[in-house]
Amino acid sequence: MLRITGGKVYDPANGIDGIVKNICISEGRIVSEVEGGRTIDATGMVVFPGGVDIHTHVAGAALNFARAMTPENQRRAAPFLHTPERRMGLGGPTPTTFATGYLYAGMGWTTVNEAAVPVLSAKHTHEELRDTPIVDKTCCVLMANNEIVLDLLEAGEVERARHVVAWLIWAAKA
Repeated sequence: MLRITGGKVYDPANGIDGIVKNICISEGRIVSEVEGGRTIDATGMVVFPGGVDIHTHVAGAALNFARAMTPENQRRAAPFLHTPERRMGLGGPTPTTFATGYLYAGMGWTTVNEAAVPVLSAKHTHEELRDTPIVDKTCCVLMANNEIVLDLLEAGEVERARHVVAWLIWAAKA
């Protein structure tokens, strides 16, 4: 149970536009009141639903390649490379998975969706998403340029294309 007190609440879905009020949460749901539990004083702060970024590129082989090819990240990372007890949380143009979770949460996002996962690198993408803290993660398998699917559709073999698409979703777990 949680009570957030004194914050200026914005909730467009419920027509609340900057009203100072208390928010109570019980079992993951907003309720009118809670007995006991933790209280957070949000006086002078904004309270709003977390954002869902439906199209991101926060994980996967292409981003990992960019991380490796960014010299400023390499220089900043040097002191951490041989210290396994520390996590690398570098920001910069291509933040690490660890930093990405914190950066997104700091901007008010609660969920990110990796929008283009090639089936052959899906396992790697899932590993990076698993390593990204705080935010919820989803991903979509990349099919817009899949030659097999496009050839089947062009040939009018919609049912076979449907089966290939189903297999790609299953194989990529996306």
